[in-house]
Amino acid sequence: MQIQENNDAACGGFFARLAAYLIDMLLVGAVLLTVKIPMFFVRLQHPDSFLTSPLLFQFSLLDIVLYLAASAYFVILTYQTGATVGKRLMNLRVVSVDGAPLTLLNVLYRETIGRYLSSLLFVGYILIGLNRDKRGLHDLICDTKVIYVCKCMPLPPRQAYQPMPAYMPYYGQPVPPIPSQPPVPAPEPEPSGGDIPGNPQT
Repeated sequence: MQIQENNDAACGGFFARLAAYLIDMLLVGAVLLTVKIPMFFVRLQHPDSFLTSPLLFQFSLLDIVLYLAASAYFVILTYQTGATVGKRLMNLRVVSVDGAPLTLLNVLYRETIGRYLSSLLFVGYILIGLNRDKRGLHDLICDTKVIYVCKCMPLPPRQAYQPMPAYMPYYGQPVPPIPSQPPVPAPEPEPSGGDIPGNPQT
């Protein structure tokens, strides 16, 4: 969790968002792999199957279904909670620039067409590290941004600057002043035997 100096949420940086995206892709890839492996053996036994035959350009019906499933993961979680699993682990959330709730159409456009445009030469993603609000091309198109979710307590107001004492011991507590003590009088010399009253000298 990133601790802020004020109570305003900070925008998620390039590397934090990249880490969240990689976590999501590993999670989605692991789930889709459980479908691709069996379908690979089906393609070997039935090369003319309608599931694996090219349907749209070089993409088969299976490829289209898997793409829609991966896109649904990003769209549904972002629309319902504002964050995917990767963003939750990185403490990030997608919000609107004006603070309004995210709409389904806006999220759908952001996670499909917006991401496709940002992935062209990765220019849209590079923009995240070049502007102050850390917004990619898909954020600029859909008026969204990614912020850190700050769950910390509000910080107290700053106090006026006070000069530090010349000496500060451990734990930051100043040394209390030592009270001055009066000088101890010197002891008087003891009288000798001849000076004792009532004892005449011989």
